[in-house]
Amino acid sequence: MRLAIISDIHSNIQALTEVLKWCKANAIDDYVCLGDVIGYGADPNPCCELIREHCSVTLLGNHDAATIGVMDSEYYYDAAKRALFWTREELSAENFQWLYSLPYTHRRGELGFFHAAPIMPSGFYYVVRNEEAQAHVKSMDKLGSWTFVGHSHLTNAYEYKGKKVKDITGRTIELGEGKRFLINVGSVGQPRDRNPQSCFGVFDTSTQHFHHQRVPYDVEGAASKIRSVGLDEKFAKRLYVGI
Repeated sequence: MRLAIISDIHSNIQALTEVLKWCKANAIDDYVCLGDVIGYGADPNPCCELIREHCSVTLLGNHDAATIGVMDSEYYYDAAKRALFWTREELSAENFQWLYSLPYTHRRGELGFFHAAPIMPSGFYYVVRNEEAQAHVKSMDKLGSWTFVGHSHLTNAYEYKGKKVKDITGRTIELGEGKRFLINVGSVGQPRDRNPQSCFGVFDTSTQHFHHQRVPYDVEGAASKIRSVGLDEKFAKRLYVGI
């Protein structure tokens, strides 16, 4: 089975639509969303509806949580907070209730799915530095062979063997004896690894192979919609450069 693992759509319908088109054309059998369906972008309801239609599992991200009141919005800087409040007003009652029902984590055999750091899923911590990856060494035996996270909008990947952690970002990722992995799958709607193309993960359960997939989309269209609804200009500008 080929599984698409998507995350951090952030109300970017242009990006999500192109990712789903690619998946349909490339024999994807199932979809898992690691959260942050909303926030920053201009199309929260259409994104919620597409994720609800396609994903067998969707997790609660921090922007989802803050928008529906599960997380304190004071954590966010002013522009992000305004986007949260705007999104809250835009959300349909049905999509609000759906977001409210989402879990923090999901386990499927040797595959673990989290929005943020597995060490405390509701805390929404990052795993983007070696120190943060090292903090998960004692937990890896409980997490399974493959742990997938979002939240950072980056593509950092770490290999665990015993008590050793190796940064394998950008390398081929395949299961070997005694190895476990923690992988940031990237962002569909707001990449921050200096590549503006949408990013998500593709995992083959038969071959135990993972890779990051990039898909171009209409960045100008997404940026124009952000401007048209009055959200902060920085949310539009960053889409062009992937930061």
